[in-house]
Amino acid sequence: MTALRIPRGWRARLPLLVLVLAVVVAVSLLATAGAEGTLTYYRTPSELLAAPSSHQVRLGGLVVDGSIHRHDGTVRFALTDGKQQVEVVSRTVPPQTFRAGQGAVVNGTLDDRGVFEARSVVVRHDNQYEPSEMLDH
Repeated sequence: MTALRIPRGWRARLPLLVLVLAVVVAVSLLATAGAEGTLTYYRTPSELLAAPSSHQVRLGGLVVDGSIHRHDGTVRFALTDGKQQVEVVSRTVPPQTFRAGQGAVVNGTLDDRGVFEARSVVVRHDNQYEPSEMLDH
């Protein structure tokens, strides 16, 4: 078996090429790890009810019309994906834009009664801007 022959001009550049390759790999790994935290994957009510989990999960859906009830610092509402709905209880104050018909993502756990106990509520926004005076009409 013969040894790998490196041309003379490349012998001096080889450590630099290895260093550049290592930097590119490191930057790629950091970028991938950073992007992972920004992804907002969530389960729909149908997915959660089909495979209930007692672990912390994100649940996303539309806030059901007429389901929002506030009492003593607790907010109760239901999220739906159009097929199933899950009752949610949150002891945190939802954002000001939280309302019925709005998309929301909650982070928390499903209890043994089928009620989702949310630790946080985030309102999903679409990409269309409407001035507030148009929303009032």
